[in-house]
Amino acid sequence: MKYSLAACFGAAALVMSLPSQAQDKIQWSGFGNIAAGMTTGSDDELFGYDNDVDFNPESLFALQAKANLSDKLSVTAQIMSRGSEDFDLGVEWAYLQYQLTDAASINVGKLRLPFYMYSDSLDVGYSYHWLRTPQSVYRVAFDNYTGVSFQHNAFVGNFIFNTQVIAGNMQDDIEAGGSEAAEAEMNNLIGFNTSAIYNNLTMRIAYYQTNDTNIHLNEIDGLLATLREAGAAQVASELEVSEDKGTFAGVGFMYDNFNWFVGGEYTELEVDGSYIPEQRSSYLTAGKRFEDWTLHATVGQTDDKVIDAERFSVPVPQLQAVINQVATQVISENTYTSVGANFNIAPSAVLKFDVTHSDDKLIDESDVLVSAAVQFVF
Repeated sequence: MKYSLAACFGAAALVMSLPSQAQDKIQWSGFGNIAAGMTTGSDDELFGYDNDVDFNPESLFALQAKANLSDKLSVTAQIMSRGSEDFDLGVEWAYLQYQLTDAASINVGKLRLPFYMYSDSLDVGYSYHWLRTPQSVYRVAFDNYTGVSFQHNAFVGNFIFNTQVIAGNMQDDIEAGGSEAAEAEMNNLIGFNTSAIYNNLTMRIAYYQTNDTNIHLNEIDGLLATLREAGAAQVASELEVSEDKGTFAGVGFMYDNFNWFVGGEYTELEVDGSYIPEQRSSYLTAGKRFEDWTLHATVGQTDDKVIDAERFSVPVPQLQAVINQVATQVISENTYTSVGANFNIAPSAVLKFDVTHSDDKLIDESDVLVSAAVQFVF
């Protein structure tokens, strides 16, 4: 849900008008990202940028408030304004947390989907070395869900284990395949992730599934309607993403001795019995720190597997062409290579530069994006 700037300023004014005793219980924090970029070719487009300098695609500001209701119960809310959404304000997080023990807690409300190693800090660019997280892997079109999350920390020998179990639902408008999807939703979503930390090494595994995935892309819905009108309703039904089982699995690692670092992630996403391809995504990254400077490089790739063509074959060439168009609409086979440099301009702010080269193997086209950003927390 988005709100006008005036409405949010009104809410802030209301908070500030509360009695001082109530205000003292609220802990305020925030972060921001002022980013600009442009592609080097007149026809190049990448990550929302084209060959004109643009500040909107990745600029954002967020404010977070946390209030302790008791020694064990707290409430947290985060509002964010994104340049990609005309700086309309929206609620990113809003949840209650109950501290069961020193090592375990439970959260209920609107939460971040913990698919990736950097999911919790996905929007906080200051917290990682990239200007943006690798788009080869961080490409699931939705970030949040409504439900419950249980977290537990444990020491086992020289290892620290952090385990998170979630359950809930997701409903949102998303973008995929260049078009906006209406009423995309996942119901009965469950899963877990576990991280193991040993000295400077962090290793992570994750698995999530839902038995009720529904995604309706405008462009593909039109193609499916064409199939139904032509008498291929059964094929259209099998291609449609409606109440289908979806799974997501991922592994990752990061070794960081505060002098140099190397890490990577690999993920797989599948939606059974639909046009959604089997998505295979990965990246490797490494870097070196020099006092206030950091230099780094990342290589990533997407390698999606098109749906079984024989399963959806029909004897009518015109219909087969429509089916093939549906099957390849959201396929991605890209290789990304990026190099970047960061400079700490303040204790809580960093200036970042990035050059990313994208090679689209499906259409044999490459793009180059040059970007810079100031990322900060407060």
